[in-house]
Amino acid sequence: MGKITIVTGPMFSGKTTELQRIQSREEIAKRKSLFFKPQIDDRYSEKNVINHNGHKAEAISAFDSQEILYKVKEYLNSENQKQEPLINVFIDEIQFFNSIIIDIIKEITSLDINVYCSGLNQTFEGKPFPFKDKKDHIGTLMALSDFIIHLDAVCNKCGEVATKTYRTGDSKETVIIGGTEKYQARCIKCFMD
Repeated sequence: MGKITIVTGPMFSGKTTELQRIQSREEIAKRKSLFFKPQIDDRYSEKNVINHNGHKAEAISAFDSQEILYKVKEYLNSENQKQEPLINVFIDEIQFFNSIIIDIIKEITSLDINVYCSGLNQTFEGKPFPFKDKKDHIGTLMALSDFIIHLDAVCNKCGEVATKTYRTGDSKETVIIGGTEKYQARCIKCFMD
């Protein structure tokens, strides 16, 4: 069985950077990986996973969770699999997929492939981040994970350790794609102020 590793934390904690770091190590070790990103997250690029510092990694832009499974199986049935067996799947911004992603990840790991994913653990309201269809949330995936890498950030207001994501503006929608123009990392005290 493959293992599930989730990298989580607030905005600007380095989740994507950590995912890229792990993928880079796997590449050096000559272990084949496929890297996926949700199509909805086109802040920096449509074809690359790019962190807030501009570091990029080539990725497959997936419309939905099913497309991830389809691409994995397509690779497994290709001639490439004989030359370079697929060992890892990386998924950035996991919270932007439907909750079926949990079953897809289980199916991928049943194929003896490791799954590494990154995602926000909480909404800007401090609640567990729901998947796109709101049928489940990131907490369930965290509970099923073999390894959890929880990162923190630096509070944009006071400089202390930040574990919360704060949204500027008045919108109450759970998902609004953005960066520093819409979000800040906050410590619990500044988050509550």
